[in-house]
Amino acid sequence: MALSVHQLHCFIAVVDHGTVTRASQHLYISQPALSAQIRALEAIVGVALFERHAKGMALSTAGEGFLPHARASLTELDAAVAAARTLDREDQSPVRVGIIMGTQTELIARVLRTFRNDFPDSHVELMEYAFDQPSAGLMLHKTDVSFVILPILSDGLGLLPLGRPGIIAVLPVGHALSSRGTVRIGELLDEPWVATDTLDTACREYWSASAYRSKPAVAHHTVRSLDKFVQLVASNEAIGIAPAWVADTYRGHPVCFVPVVGIEPPTIALAWREADGDRPLVRRLRAVAEQVSLAEEIVTS
Repeated sequence: MALSVHQLHCFIAVVDHGTVTRASQHLYISQPALSAQIRALEAIVGVALFERHAKGMALSTAGEGFLPHARASLTELDAAVAAARTLDREDQSPVRVGIIMGTQTELIARVLRTFRNDFPDSHVELMEYAFDQPSAGLMLHKTDVSFVILPILSDGLGLLPLGRPGIIAVLPVGHALSSRGTVRIGELLDEPWVATDTLDTACREYWSASAYRSKPAVAHHTVRSLDKFVQLVASNEAIGIAPAWVADTYRGHPVCFVPVVGIEPPTIALAWREADGDRPLVRRLRAVAEQVSLAEEIVTS
């Protein structure tokens, strides 16, 4: 006969209440039924757990040794049940995925398609953010995972690099450098630039090419979206740099795109809060993203 959870509850109730009468009232069962459960438990353990006397029941020496383990077993069982219910609720809830507007690349789309194929019961809720939130909702605790463009301030974040797109200069039509096959970053620094409107200094300084300047950039405009950025360049208000995929998105607009050399390229990465790294849905999306990234490396190598 196996020891049951119910028997452990009966044992602890008698210990806590001192008599079978009070314990049976607490458990809403009859006194004979409770006494039978205690006798059955003692038979399984093989020793008397209580000393019976006229005023009630007291733990035997064996019972005193048994008690802390019985309490710990029920505590662990309660924790196991709570964990299972929490994970079940998480499986039923959507995974909130942050993305920066204008970064809907084929690589990111492939990660999300693969995730949906591998985990058809998991619902993905895409949430878009402007340039002023380069963590795409993670720092605001609005998203569970996000596709980000590094560098950004990343304290407290886990990061999985997925790819490194090239950099292009975005220039007005007729610009002196617009017909070039490539342009060096140093050739762009003396002209007015647009500035990224964000408090994230790592992001803002990268897209202003601050590491390559001997003096601060001249910036008359700030932007939170690619649409405004391209419009400012088309109006001959400023120039700037962007990830290479922007050329495909905005081809046909009155701007020119020229590959830039001499600058460290950005990195597309999957990001999550380190405190959430062991959540099942986060682990699943990370595993899918890593799988897609490795496949991409094999194809392009």
